Amino acid sequence: MRVLDHPGSLLGLLLLLVAPGGEAAGSPQAKVDCICHNEDYVICDWGSQQKPGHNYSFYFWFEELSKPAECKEYGQIDGLNVACQFSQYHLFNYLKMYLNDSQGQNVVPEDVLLNTRVRPGKPFNLTLQNLSNHQLLLTWDTPYKNANCLQHTVRYKSNKDTQWMEYHVNSMEFQIPSVDPKKHYTFYVKSKLHNKCATTDLWSEESNPTFWGKEDVSPTSPPSSLKDVVIPLGFFFVLLVLLLGLLQMERMWVVLMPRIPKPSRKFEDLFTAYQGNFSEWSGVSKDMLESFRPSHYENICSITELLPGGDCLPASNEATTKTGELPDPLPDPPPKASPGPAAFTT
Repeated sequence: MRVLDHPGSLLGLLLLLVAPGGEAAGSPQAKVDCICHNEDYVICDWGSQQKPGHNYSFYFWFEELSKPAECKEYGQIDGLNVACQFSQYHLFNYLKMYLNDSQGQNVVPEDVLLNTRVRPGKPFNLTLQNLSNHQLLLTWDTPYKNANCLQHTVRYKSNKDTQWMEYHVNSMEFQIPSVDPKKHYTFYVKSKLHNKCATTDLWSEESNPTFWGKEDVSPTSPPSSLKDVVIPLGFFFVLLVLLLGLLQMERMWVVLMPRIPKPSRKFEDLFTAYQGNFSEWSGVSKDMLESFRPSHYENICSITELLPGGDCLPASNEATTKTGELPDPLPDPPPKASPGPAAFTT
């Protein structure tokens, strides 16, 4: 009775029964994922994640509202149909569909209620406003038509934090209680339909990041491909410099700290062949050495000393000898006698 009460369902069932090849008994259920993007269009995907084994044709209709029709806009990979996009849809009516492969076999996925498969567009125009006491107010816009049906997740962290902070809000703004002006903050926002409007777990794409605070002046790390080239070249250059330094070290040491010459190398004959005789080693003749000796002698002046009795000591005529030796010393004078008592008598 229920089938008779719904002519659309009966028509769809009859089309499936008379379709070429019909549905094979025990045919596997195709995994078709249909998503209504921002309530602008619907994409039903059955092969973008995993390449299908056949080239399918996609047929769909809405229960009690339309008749089966083939997709007019396919998405393809390597010439195979993997998805269908259409813009005429109904959120609160079940979407019915089936896939027909190139051999005439039909695969019937489960029906889908698009109201539970709505994914809003990603938020945009993120704006930060400074408040008092180091507080911030973050606002944003959404492309979704009914913003009151959205809930949002704000995700942010500073350049000093290791973990992200996440907050769920139901409005289009969020107040950050406390921030440090010396840090650099990054913010993201994403949205989904609130449970009061639809039961869904599909979140939008995350917004483009927005930043606040002191700019991060830390140098950006070069790409990994650049590192793979620069680091080996740097090590090679350092090794080359060290090698050249070792080769030049001895020469530089000689220039900075000259070696003291060894006398034995230059005067080896003096100590070995001439046994330390400098005159023979130097080549000076004996006649030249004799010429440096004195050839004359001077007489020593004689000195006469008066004796106490009035006499004087005789002086030697030859004060020196041919050998240049001094004469014998004179004897000491006799002691002077003291006058007796008779010397003072008259």
